[in-house]
This record gives sequence, C-alpha cells and structure tokens, in this order.
Amino acid sequence: MESRELRHFVAVAEELSFTRAAARLGMAQPPLSQSVARFERRLGTQLFVRGARRAPTLTPAGRVLLREGRRILEALDEAEHLVRSLEHEVEPLRVGCIPSVMSGVMPQVVPQFQLERPRGGIYLYEIEERQLLDDVRAGVVDVGLCRLREEEQGLDVELLLLEPLVCAVPADHRLAALDAVPLAELAGEEFVIFRREDAPRAYDAIVAACHLAGFSPRTSLRGVHDLSELSIIACGLAVTLMPRCSTVVSMAGVVYRPLVEDWAVTPLALVRRAGVRSPVLEEFAGLVREAVEATRGPGRRTRSS
Repeated sequence: MESRELRHFVAVAEELSFTRAAARLGMAQPPLSQSVARFERRLGTQLFVRGARRAPTLTPAGRVLLREGRRILEALDEAEHLVRSLEHEVEPLRVGCIPSVMSGVMPQVVPQFQLERPRGGIYLYEIEERQLLDDVRAGVVDVGLCRLREEEQGLDVELLLLEPLVCAVPADHRLAALDAVPLAELAGEEFVIFRREDAPRAYDAIVAACHLAGFSPRTSLRGVHDLSELSIIACGLAVTLMPRCSTVVSMAGVVYRPLVEDWAVTPLALVRRAGVRSPVLEEFAGLVREAVEATRGPGRRTRSS
C-alpha cells in the first residue's frame, strides 16, 4: 500500500466526487481515477460503487479503509512533522490531556516549559480519557493528565489533586444569585454532560456527588466538550457540574458558582507508562505540580505516587 494512493482514495471517499477530489489534490481527474483503480487492483477489492451520471459511493470495504486510512495518514503526517521539527536531536515531549486540563492547566505549564527548555519542543493532544490511557500505555504519548484516581495496569499514576466541582448555570437562573450553591438545589434540573464512555471516571464523580446530595441527575442532554456544554447552558436549557479548572472558559450567558459541599470533587492525575522516567518528563511533571498547587484551595490537595 502506497501512501500516495491512500491519499488519493481518502480524498475521493471524503468528497464522493472524483472531480472535487482532483481539484482538492491539485491534479487532473483522469490520473486520479487511474490511481484509485490501480489501488483497488492492488488490494483485490472494490472500494467504490460507480455508475453513469451518479456520484461514487463507498462499498463496505471502502468505509473500513476510509476510517483506518485517515488514522494511517494522520500518523504519517505526524511522524514527518516530528522528524522535521527536531532540533539538535532533542526529541519533543508528547503530552495528552483531557479537554478540561487542556484549557485549565496547560496554558500555565507549557510557556514555562518552553522557556526552560528552548532546545526541545512539546506537542499537545486533546484526547478523551479512555483513549488517553491506551495511548500512554502504547507510548503514543509520553505523559497524560486525566481524572484517574486509582492505579491502572501498565501505568504509574500520581494523584495531584481532588479538584472541587463547580456549578455552571444560565445567567438568569434562580441559583445564579447565590454565592454558593447547595447540591440539593440542582435536583430536578436538566443536566448537560459528556458521554460516560468518553470519560467514565469524571462522569461517575459528577453523578456520585448528586447521589450523595440525595438525587439522581437528569442527564438527557449531551455535550461533546466544555464549549458545547456551555453553549447549551447559555441557551437556558440545562445546568451542569464541572471541575474548577474548566471555569477559565468564559461564555456570555453562563455563570459559575462554587458548591456548598466541599466533598464534591473530581480527581486530577498525571499518568505515564509504568517504570518510565526521564529528565524532561520529570521537568514537565514538576511544572504541572507547581501549576496545580497554585490553583488549589485549602484542604483540597491529595498526592500519591
């Protein structure tokens, strides 16, 4: 399988038009059609259903190859970029973060890391928790920040903080005028929340806090990330609970309020492959600890190695 032919196939599969794909690739349409046909012969299977005067459609094999081909091309592009960007043979640090940590912690850590390590680089990847743990185990990323609390096979887990949950409500909501919100006041409210399969521990921490307050949250609305959740809240359709670091993201029509209950927390942990240590990784971990320490409230710090 040649990467050029794979790129040609993906372009046609995404455009579902040989003409548009050729324009996107900056080539004529006949050579593109020949490349895709040659690719099909090489694989021994048909990737498109073609017909006169109608757009090509993907076969089952084509749909599978589109999904996997995108991953392959992304990996190839990333590998090329990493190799080209190396300076003085210093390998960059690859960091994976869940969305709330990307916005709430990394802006405090990365500039300092780059200042102290000008010869090296850092690559940030926003990854949902389940995939992040697999990527750390596989060495796809060097270190991750997520909502893990307990030890996991193949990983070293450092619990940095039990981070307070805060309430996000529409600006005109009855609870927006309170200095602090009792959790029980959210009973009966519609919640917007991410899918549990993306971040089961963070999801469970929110639901468990509600259960301890005496109610089960109504979680019919789904947000892909913090911004989509906040947009739904700004529309007046829901409320939610978020880790405190997410409150760095502001949106008109949304207000954040602390909770009365100081036990309503979610873990924040640094994870790496078991037994893996390096000076650059330790330097990064130290900066993360400092950033987390600067944001914590009294009695909220919990650390273990």
